[in-house]
Amino acid sequence: MLAVVAAAAVSITLLLATSGDGPHRRTSDGTTNPTTPPTTTTPPPIRGLAVTSTQLPLVDTSRPLVEDGETLAPYRNLPTTVWMPSASGRYPLVVFASGYDVGPPTYAQFCSYLASSGYVVAAPSFPLEDPAQGHTLDRSDIPNEVGDVSFVIKSLETGSLAHHLEPGRVAVVGHSDGADVALMIGYEQGMVNPQVSAVVADAPDPMTGTIVPSDRPLLLVQGNDDTVVPYQSSQTVFSQLGSVGVPVWYETLLGAGHFGPIAGNTQWTPVLDQDVADFLDATVAGRGPGVAALGAELSTSPTLQQLQTEPAASAG
Repeated sequence: MLAVVAAAAVSITLLLATSGDGPHRRTSDGTTNPTTPPTTTTPPPIRGLAVTSTQLPLVDTSRPLVEDGETLAPYRNLPTTVWMPSASGRYPLVVFASGYDVGPPTYAQFCSYLASSGYVVAAPSFPLEDPAQGHTLDRSDIPNEVGDVSFVIKSLETGSLAHHLEPGRVAVVGHSDGADVALMIGYEQGMVNPQVSAVVADAPDPMTGTIVPSDRPLLLVQGNDDTVVPYQSSQTVFSQLGSVGVPVWYETLLGAGHFGPIAGNTQWTPVLDQDVADFLDATVAGRGPGVAALGAELSTSPTLQQLQTEPAASAG
């Protein structure tokens, strides 16, 4: 859930005195020294770290790969590309869910940018969505991909890269069909993974399952010239989740299409990259000015995007 940093209450046994210039602390020799009110600070954002990538041959042997009732394999093959800072240390985990008919390489620039901003980014190849796996593609496998994401989270937390992860800080980011996966794992009854602290959904379809009220924050993004997923879909999602109390920041990329901002090199690409990193900093990593300032941070490119933070009117 949303991490909130607060100052701890401390019991002070020394006597406090006041004078015209503010509170003072009485010392053992009877003199007084000015006291400094306690302050709460958060680390600054991280940007521009060197990044390395690696491949993890993950396989979930607990679930078969099934299409139209036919078992294609007794396991789910989930080769996962991981981008991470080259610098030593622990960082929050972001699992990235790809869209239909593409795999992790399509999103290499975006995932690398998040890694350079202080995150370990793990992007699995979904067996019935990524053509590189050689199967007939099947969007009906999307609910099973929710389990794939949870499997990747567990595998990263218990595997060889665990010492690079900051415990208890996990987000899921998805595009297109992957955005559907992200919404399911964040808000759909029977699908929610409580380890996930925040969700980013870029160009999702409307949710069809039962939505669970949640304070897990969501960044919802879509270009209003999207010709693959109707722009109205994200408006519907905004209404669906806002109506049950989910804190939603809804960003419209003005004039943008479906793939360009996240998979290409467009005028919207740096806006999307920066805004996703700012959102994750505020909601997962506990960096930067925090959630209270997030709306202002996400509204710095008014000619390219429009931000809403209240539930939209009915999308019809």
